[in-house]
Amino acid sequence: MTTKKYPPIPGFSDRAHRVLFELVLRDGDWVEVTNICHSLGLNSHQIRRAVNDLCAAGVAERRREYVRAETGRRTHRTYFRATESSEALA
Repeated sequence: MTTKKYPPIPGFSDRAHRVLFELVLRDGDWVEVTNICHSLGLNSHQIRRAVNDLCAAGVAERRREYVRAETGRRTHRTYFRATESSEALA
C-alpha cells in the first residue's frame, strides 16, 4: 500500500497542517486546546504558534470561555474550530 503525499500549503508549518487536519476531522465542532494537544501528542506551548497562524489566515476560529476551576479560582478555556473555507485547504 502506498500513501500519496500532498504538497504542503504555502505559508503553514507542519504543525499548523496537523492542527488544521485535526480541526477539520471534528466537522466544525468547537474543540478545546487540551483535546487537540492530546490527539497530536503535543503540549499547548507547541501548538500555540500553529493555531495563531491558522486564525490569522482565517481558516480557524477562536473562542474563550471563562469558568471557575475546581479550586474556585476564575480561569478560562480556549476552543477552536475550522472555518468552512478551511475544508478546501485540508
